Amino acid sequence: MNTFFLALFRPVKTFNEVKATGKFSTMSLIIVLFLMLVNLILMIPITAKVTSITFSSMSLPENRLDMMTQVTHKMRYLQVAGSEILYVIMFLFYALLLYLFVRIAKDKLNYKSALQLIVYSYFIVTVGDLINTALLYARGLDAITNMYETSLTGLNLLTSAEQVGAPLYTFLGYFTPFQFVFVFLLSIGLKVFTETKYIKSLTISILFWLITILIPTLSVYYSQLAVAKSGIM
Repeated sequence: MNTFFLALFRPVKTFNEVKATGKFSTMSLIIVLFLMLVNLILMIPITAKVTSITFSSMSLPENRLDMMTQVTHKMRYLQVAGSEILYVIMFLFYALLLYLFVRIAKDKLNYKSALQLIVYSYFIVTVGDLINTALLYARGLDAITNMYETSLTGLNLLTSAEQVGAPLYTFLGYFTPFQFVFVFLLSIGLKVFTETKYIKSLTISILFWLITILIPTLSVYYSQLAVAKSGIM
């Protein structure tokens, strides 16, 4: 755990030390995944609230809505387990994506090092998610009026989903101080591991980050199209 905090306050020295070991820290991955699991469990009531709002907006018979609500409630812990598995897959995918970005930029970084950089840099995002969850509880679950009002630390607070549309609102929700620190830490880590110029490592980190936040944004866009075509909302 100390390494995570040291990476925040003295990233160059910390990443140099990590690079010198030449080993992947499995414990660092376990710690981040554990914090993610804690957040998923804390989010269960919030997710239930969002699900209730989503179901209530559907043009479906009441008995069917009740059945869907009951099934969702019974499967809540299974959904948490599934989400945790998806986080593991996400890290593996992000590491592959970063590895490919670096290779395209004609620098050297092996997959194991890419995964290590992602894990150490993503710690601050996980902390941000926990803070966001705490803010949701502090504000009160009754303040949530639609499925997109669950991000309280991003630029999305300057507008609303009704004004700019759900995809853009989702995109703006990723512009948080924690995400910016993630990009900064990743750029420092890349500079240390690839021994390239900082402007190059920063460019790679920004492009990588934009791709990773465009994926959920496009997911919201296409899910809205699907729902609109189905006519259930």
